[in-house]
Amino acid sequence: MYLTKIDLLPHHRDIQRRLGDCQQFHQMIMGLFESDRKDAQVLYRVRQDRNALAVYLYSSRPVNRDRVLPGMHFCGQRDLTPWLESMQQGQVWHFDLLASPTKKVAQDGRKNSQRCILRTLDERIAWLARKGVQNGFQLLNCQELEGGQLTGRHTQERGGRMYLDQYHYQGTLQIIDIRQFQKAIQEGIGPGKSYGLGMLLLNQ
Repeated sequence: MYLTKIDLLPHHRDIQRRLGDCQQFHQMIMGLFESDRKDAQVLYRVRQDRNALAVYLYSSRPVNRDRVLPGMHFCGQRDLTPWLESMQQGQVWHFDLLASPTKKVAQDGRKNSQRCILRTLDERIAWLARKGVQNGFQLLNCQELEGGQLTGRHTQERGGRMYLDQYHYQGTLQIIDIRQFQKAIQEGIGPGKSYGLGMLLLNQ
């Protein structure tokens, strides 16, 4: 697994346009690879980093530097496999996560259920605790910092205008199942992974 950092120039016209449309930003990120998101196991997160805007990526394949666009500056890339394999059950980590806590609600007369955002803080924290158990970790403490909404536009055939609620979490966790936890780092947590959500950032 690779970790890549790319600085973004927020005043660049194309970067501004893509930051305002999560679907276009997703397309820009996937343009850095020669395969689709699931095949390359791409997760990403846009962060304000020391007065600069940057996107961090996890991926199973390295970024193709020849595909970096104007307005993007490739900062570096490293193989995280040794770090991932050195993790041990019982370790405690500080985490930072941008996620979309949802539940599936059945729709009358429709085959597929619809994802609905959880509206209360208690529901959202409980959702994250459940996701933790499913993904090999236990929440020791957790704080919800702020919420927001991503917007973008699909083709009309795929529904047109899109909205995706997101919440920012920080706290500490403990590994309870090392294999499930490693999988969660590689595959992400919750919905919205194509749009910069679900990437579990860790530090000790």
